[in-house]
Amino acid sequence: MKLKNITFVLPIVLLAACSNTNPQSRNGFELKGKLSNPHGETLYLELMAPSGLIGIDTVILDENGEFTMNPDIKEPGFYRLKTSEKNFATLILDANQKATLTGDASDLGKTYNIEGSPDSKLFLETNKESTKNYQKRDSLQNVFQVFAGANASNALRIDSMSQVLEKEYNTLLAQHNNYLQNIIEKNPNSLASLAAIQQLPAEDFLETYTKIDEILFAKYPNSPYVKSFHEDVASKKKLVIGTLAPEITMNTPEGKPLSLSSQKGKVVLVDFWASWCAPCRAENPNVVKAYNKYKSKGFDVFNVSLDADPTKWKQAIEKDNLSWSNHICDFKAWQSPVVTLYGFKGIPYNVLLDKEGKIIAKNLRGEELEKKLAAIFK
Repeated sequence: MKLKNITFVLPIVLLAACSNTNPQSRNGFELKGKLSNPHGETLYLELMAPSGLIGIDTVILDENGEFTMNPDIKEPGFYRLKTSEKNFATLILDANQKATLTGDASDLGKTYNIEGSPDSKLFLETNKESTKNYQKRDSLQNVFQVFAGANASNALRIDSMSQVLEKEYNTLLAQHNNYLQNIIEKNPNSLASLAAIQQLPAEDFLETYTKIDEILFAKYPNSPYVKSFHEDVASKKKLVIGTLAPEITMNTPEGKPLSLSSQKGKVVLVDFWASWCAPCRAENPNVVKAYNKYKSKGFDVFNVSLDADPTKWKQAIEKDNLSWSNHICDFKAWQSPVVTLYGFKGIPYNVLLDKEGKIIAKNLRGEELEKKLAAIFK
């Protein structure tokens, strides 16, 4: 990927009325700590459940910044200890632990440390290393943007600098991936590895995904986090390069059913989008350009929309000049079965198929789509 197309996103851990502090935990769990710079803040402990955040406990820091919480924690899970939505520490807590947390009350996320909770400590250490690596890559992006701005009229120099910085970027990325894989393989039973592995591209590390899935699912078969991961891995296995793309059948704008399998015999880009998705609309000109260039050679586009409003869907098709005939939608938005079937969590997302309907590439955008099609139709 060219450096100019790289975007940086810091990892967000898995998923997103409070009770009074219990005088005694029924299972012996205790979280206590001392925070510097206290101002009588209220600390909230929340379970990061797949369905959303659930308040577990609250406590007010005393004048020394000390606190004790004794919530009834029955099984391992991801938690947030916060003073506000922007000031929190992420923890992985389990029953009967005696954990101690320290940090600065005004900046928990960057200053907290924890003892007595091995998974929390491993998660914290991993996240610190990940953040360092992301920051270095972000710095490269900033260098490139400044250089490109100062040399806007010299495409040759920009491309040359892009190649130099891209090499350094890829080195950092490889180092980060190797670090994560090492952590995961050393701690296959830890929920911290469940957070870490989702920073690795599944296409390149499917064997590691499968291994962790098997180990964690055997250990925590009832964990909602592990169940969700298990389903995600099963979906990813269906979409391995070289496998047949799962069938999709929905209605066209004219109300007639259209199936993906009807496109066999052509190289097809299965493109998931929606009229309300700004990044999708920004990417559409690239798809239009690729279609116009290669349609005479056997290339086609199969658009699958996550729209809920038929009128807005049809208007976007016309406005963006999506002139191919393969447009389908079931108007269920993110509740559409196709989301789970193809295992994506954001759009735009696409899958490129060969003439037999087998997957040959995923999530190609801009120049990457152009390069892949040029190689296929050379």
